[in-house]
Parts: sequence; structure tokens; C-alpha cells
Amino acid sequence: MTRIFSRRKRPVLEAMGQIFIFLSVVGAVLYGGGWYPEGLLWQLLTKASAVTFLALFVAVNIRTFGHALLFLALLASVSGDVLIAMPHEQAFMRGLLGFMVAHVIFIVLYVTNRRPMKEIGTVPIRLASLLWVFAFVSGFALNDMLGDMRMYVFTYTAVLTAMATAALLSKFPLRLTGIGAVLFIASDAALGARQFIPSVPEYMGYFVWVTYYASELMMTMGVMLTDDRPTNFGGYRFD
Repeated sequence: MTRIFSRRKRPVLEAMGQIFIFLSVVGAVLYGGGWYPEGLLWQLLTKASAVTFLALFVAVNIRTFGHALLFLALLASVSGDVLIAMPHEQAFMRGLLGFMVAHVIFIVLYVTNRRPMKEIGTVPIRLASLLWVFAFVSGFALNDMLGDMRMYVFTYTAVLTAMATAALLSKFPLRLTGIGAVLFIASDAALGARQFIPSVPEYMGYFVWVTYYASELMMTMGVMLTDDRPTNFGGYRFD
């Protein structure tokens, strides 16, 4: 089973990593519950803190090129979090751009750590196929509601689905990285519904945030817990 802290090579940095994970969860709970002082600045800081602390967790444990890519992807996600919450008429599009950059970096991370074709099971392939079917069906259903944003949303959807597909076919554990990527699609699908379908209930926002944060946390841990080197830094690995 997983032994997260099996080798204490750098106890100070390991402790910092644990603190950053804890603070990340605290930030996610505070934002999700709306438990922060009034004002746009506090809203943005609380929202950004969740994934920012995940990025700091990765930063103190960077040992491979994959870790560096993960760090950059999380930073791009933070930019998407902030941009999409700004009171601007183009906030949705700017947030979409920030997340698209994150997905492109995630794709590079997963493709450079892809699993050999002969080792890929049927479950990841079936899940990836279902995701593409879902993307096409969703695009068809929302086509008339997207207006001038149609091509931007379709492009983002394709990149997002490609990211999830790459995650499912990577060497990283399906139960963390793969499922985390699927949750990202679930979150963005709900977000898109809130943006373009007026009848969607307000509580759907909680679903968007919970699935989004869970996806970022699971993809982060999936990468950081997987290590092919004979010795590892901080003990973050699957054993």
C-alpha cells in the first residue's frame, strides 16, 4: 500500500510539504463555504490559496522535469482561478485561457510520462472514449447557446478532453491522476452549464468547486506519489 513518508531524507522540507497540503485544504474549505471576509480581494486570495499551496507543496519537492511541469500547470490553474472570478465582461474567456495553458502543460507532463501501449488496460481506453463521446454530445447540446464563444469553447473542450485522455493513458495511477482528470471535466461541464443555461440551480457552484479542487489535489498527488528512481526525495511515492 502507499507509504507516503517512508524515507525522511529532508525532514524540514517534508514537514513544509505537509503544511502546504494542510493549508491548501483549509483554503479550499474556506472558499467553498464562503467563510472569508467580504470584498473582492479576500475572495480572490481565498480562492487562489487552495491551488497555490498545492503548487508550493510541489515546489519544495521538485526533483524531476515532471515535477517542474506540474508546478507550472498548477500556477497556470491559479491564474485561471483568479481571472475567471474578476468582475470583467471577459472574465470567463480570460479564465478559460488560463486553464487552457494549464491543460497544455498537463498534456506535456502526461505524454512525456505515457504508459507503453502494451501495458494500457481496457478501463483507461474505455473511459477516454466515453469522455470524447461526452464532449461531442455536450458540444452539440450547447451549440445554439454559445453564440460568438462557440469556437473558443469547442477548442477549450478539445484541449481539456485531450488532457484527461493523456492522464488516463499515463504511467501515473488511474485512481488518482486519471480520476482527477475526469473530475476536471465534470467540474468544467457544470461550470459551462452554469454559464450558458439559465435554469441551472445556484448550488451547482458547490459541485463545480468541490470537483475542481478534488481534481487538482488528486492529479498533484498522483504525480508526486509516483517515482521510478531507486531513491526518492521526501518519500512521496507509491510502494
